[in-house]
Amino acid sequence: MTTSSKSFLSIIVLTCAYINIALAIEPLPNWIDPSREKSDGLNPKHFMIPSPPPESFRLMAEYEKAKAVAIGWSGYSSMLSEIAKFASMDGNAEIWVMSGPDSIPNIPADKHIKLACPLNTVWMRDYGPFGITESTNSLGIVDSVYRHYAYRRLDDQIPTCIARKQDIEVFAMNLILDGGNLMVDRHGNLFMTKRTYDWNNTKTKEEIDSLLKEYFNVKKIHTLEYAGYPNYPADGTGHIDMFVKLLNDDTVLIAESENEPYKSNCQKAYEYFKELKTPNGGDYKILRVKGWDRSGTWYTYTNSLIVNNVVLVPSFSAYANENQKAISIYQQGMPGVQVRLINSDSSISAGGAIHCVTQLIPAI
Repeated sequence: MTTSSKSFLSIIVLTCAYINIALAIEPLPNWIDPSREKSDGLNPKHFMIPSPPPESFRLMAEYEKAKAVAIGWSGYSSMLSEIAKFASMDGNAEIWVMSGPDSIPNIPADKHIKLACPLNTVWMRDYGPFGITESTNSLGIVDSVYRHYAYRRLDDQIPTCIARKQDIEVFAMNLILDGGNLMVDRHGNLFMTKRTYDWNNTKTKEEIDSLLKEYFNVKKIHTLEYAGYPNYPADGTGHIDMFVKLLNDDTVLIAESENEPYKSNCQKAYEYFKELKTPNGGDYKILRVKGWDRSGTWYTYTNSLIVNNVVLVPSFSAYANENQKAISIYQQGMPGVQVRLINSDSSISAGGAIHCVTQLIPAI
């Protein structure tokens, strides 16, 4: 073997070793990992140039028609592959993959849209919500400030990257806001936890609410406490999608637990919706689904994704009975819907499941 051949072989071996090491690295959690991440100390890139959307722009409820599901290929590839399979085949949605493979098993080529948008983490839900400008019948993205912007610059830039690749209008929002803490219905109601006020404590509540109404075309903002409120979210996020899920305009799914502080917090959410009237003036149909804490990890079935006629629900391998009960509860709340379980053991200990690693793109 020549010297050049040996050198080339060495490069291949070192490259393969590097790839294997990289693949073995545990994905970053939904919260900051101080052992692996450090703030750059800089402001958000678009902090001083807000650009509100037109008045006809609105967010879409998750149970409205979807065009695509966006995922970020940065960990939990087995779970992401299952999400892509069911969302494309059963949900008839495109799959927009950030920095993913050229193909995914069981995904038709015409539904696989690969976008060269580099990212830091897998938590696609939190980078910026999509909506529709109804006056022009066009997609738009609200580029809010990702709460980990000073640690995860690539993640914070995902909305603008997608906008460039897909020719979508983007609206910069001077507010720290995670998509996992943002839930709307079709009638101008926005639901979130008080965590949004925690992140934006340099603004008044009135200023924050005004921005939310201006950018998302909502009329009323409903704020709930989170487990561990104030300032210490027990699940690591304080996001509403970890314990509440709107199934349609009149039905809400709320976790219930025997573990504190989740038990009391979920009960408060139940009592809130029990007193609240639906957009049609009736009472909410409130369904309860079990959630539990095990060794500091919050296991929840509300962190699901509705994609047209299918609901992708997290499942946990040690809880077969509870998994089956979750299927029944979703079918009760959404008659005729298909429910697909997707194992989420790998991600739940890092602060999320199906909803947290996906972003829904509404159909025009």
